[in-house]
Amino acid sequence: MLADDARKIAAAIEDRINTSAASGSKVTATVEIQTSQPDVIPGGAGRPTFIRYHIQITDGTRAATLDVGHAAALLEDVEPGWDPDRLFKAIHSRDVPVEEAN
Repeated sequence: MLADDARKIAAAIEDRINTSAASGSKVTATVEIQTSQPDVIPGGAGRPTFIRYHIQITDGTRAATLDVGHAAALLEDVEPGWDPDRLFKAIHSRDVPVEEAN
């Protein structure tokens, strides 16, 4: 369920910015899935797997990785006419690092 939610949020952010952006730059939003297992396992227990979903947003020059909650809140704030610059300002204002894209 969280994977589907993350994909829907990523697609909605991408659609909102790309349909309203007047400039030629496009934003892509993809879902990253990270899994981990603890080093210490309680006796008699199976090894649990922790799954984290993140949404990576990039415009080719900048990139930011948000957890699903931050991305959902960002989606609620995105208004018609936002361009990638406005989007990344909003991301940065949430104390999410914005870095140079690879």
